[in-house]
Order: sequence, then C-alpha cells, then structure tokens
Amino acid sequence: MTVAETGDAIGVPAAGRRRAPGRAVRVRLVVTVAVVLLVLLGVGAATAAGVRTFDVRTPSMGRTAPVGSLVVTLPPGPDRLAVGDVITFVPPVAEGGGTAPRLPYTHRISAVEDGAFTTKGDANGAADGWTVSRADVVGRVVAVLPGAGWALRMLPWSVGGVGLVWLLTGLLGAGAPRTAARLLGSAAVLAGVVTVFRPFAALVVTGVDPGTRPVAHVVSTGLLPIRVVGPSGASDRLLSGAVGQVPLPPGSDGAVALAARLDLSPLGWAVLALLCAAPLVVGALLARSQSLRVPDPGDTEGPATDLPAVSS
Repeated sequence: MTVAETGDAIGVPAAGRRRAPGRAVRVRLVVTVAVVLLVLLGVGAATAAGVRTFDVRTPSMGRTAPVGSLVVTLPPGPDRLAVGDVITFVPPVAEGGGTAPRLPYTHRISAVEDGAFTTKGDANGAADGWTVSRADVVGRVVAVLPGAGWALRMLPWSVGGVGLVWLLTGLLGAGAPRTAARLLGSAAVLAGVVTVFRPFAALVVTGVDPGTRPVAHVVSTGLLPIRVVGPSGASDRLLSGAVGQVPLPPGSDGAVALAARLDLSPLGWAVLALLCAAPLVVGALLARSQSLRVPDPGDTEGPATDLPAVSS
C-alpha cells in the first residue's frame, strides 16, 4: 500500500476554503440581480395593467385609509361604480379654486346622479364641494396597505444614511468590531429618520367646537395606538386613523395644546423595548464572540509538508 498521495489530499480542503468566499459572493450577486429583475418585471407588468398606487397624506378617510397608507387602484373599466365604492380621482377644480395644481383624492362615493359622483371622506363631516365625472376617476381602490406609505417616504433617507454608515465603517478592520459598528450606526440612522417623520405617534386637530364646553376634534395619524391628552387632563385613546374628541377647558379658542402619547399594552411595550434594545444586544454579543474567538489552526497557511511514502 502506498500513501504518498496523502500530502496532496491534505491541501485540497485549504484550497476549497480559499475559493469558497468567492463562490459565495458570486451566488449572492446572482440572487440579488435575479430578485431585482423579478421585482422590476412585476412592477412593469402591474403598470401595464393600469395598477396605480397613492400615498395617503391626509386623515380624511379615517380608519379606512389612515395617513401613511398606500392605496392600490385599478381602472374601473366598464364596471359600474356604486355608492360605497372608494375611488381615487382628480377633482374638476383645484381645492380653494385658482390655478393651484389639482391633486388626486381618495374618497368614498356617497351618491350617484346622472352618471356623476358625489364623494366624501369617511372622517369628514360633509361631502366634497364638487361633482366627479367618470373621466375624473383614476381608479377604484382594491387594496390598502397600512404603513407602506410611511416606508416609501423614509426609504431614501434610510438607505442613504445606512449606506454612509457602511462606507465609513469600511475603514475599520474586518470582523466583529466593524459588524457591531455598522449595526449600531444603522440603528442610529433609522432612529433619526423615525424622529423626523414621526410615523408611530402623531395627531391632527381637525376642528374645535367653541361654547361653554369646547371640544377638540382630532385624528390619529400615526401607526400605533395613542392617548390624546388635553390641557385639562381629559384624554381619548385612538387607533391609527381613528377620530376622537377631547374636552377643553371653558373659554378655550382655536389655540389648543394637545399631547399624543403612546398607549400600548404591556405586551406591546415589551415588544417595543426588545426592538429598541436589539442592536445593542447583538453588538455586545458580536464583540464578546470576537474576544473569545480561538484561532483556527486550519486558517494558517504554512509551507506544505510531504508525508513520507510508505510501501507495503
């Protein structure tokens, strides 16, 4: 028996290990390109079919389409539009008149007469001051994606900030410190973007009823449940898009000071705390794993050693 070839066999795994990272990068690149192409193909096909999306930025539709939602529409085609349908349309006149640009609205059809539609926002007290023809209708709403509008608004800032973090942390040595720095830096960027856009807890005052017992009408424009607190301590708990009323002190005019506070269940607070602490915990674990790492003798390349040939 001859085992002189054993030395060559020992060298194969090391070479395989050296080539593996390159193959992994190529595989990730191919998968990423394939996913991007599939997404672009899907977007192109949907656009060709007449699918349109609109970011909801006003609270007029209340719980049906809260602020920060993305509404998806399809052309109505020959289908009949009826009372109760939610449509996206361009009004025949600009809001307030004049030469202001006509922006698309998403409201519900409240009446149909002679082929024309009267529309109204679910959270509005009165119908719109115009009549919409079929030619003004962009599409009928077929889906509402809560929070997707917020995500699209924050995406460019988030991607740009995280990209800058990755570029700057590239100056650090490879390993757990760089990974931890990128994780913490990305978390800081996202926290800053969330602070600026305020997608979780916010409100809009839609009006104030004066009198001996004034009341403020408010709409929640954030994603999470909030408690709206007035100057006198009176409060109202609102879900995303919900309309509420907060009593005000006697003699209050239009200048009211209301506070919006998160109002979560104990489980909700626990989940929020875990999400906030996750970057710190993961970063600490990565740093600890780096400090406890034992060098792998197989990673150290040295001169090849030939085993003696043994014959039998």
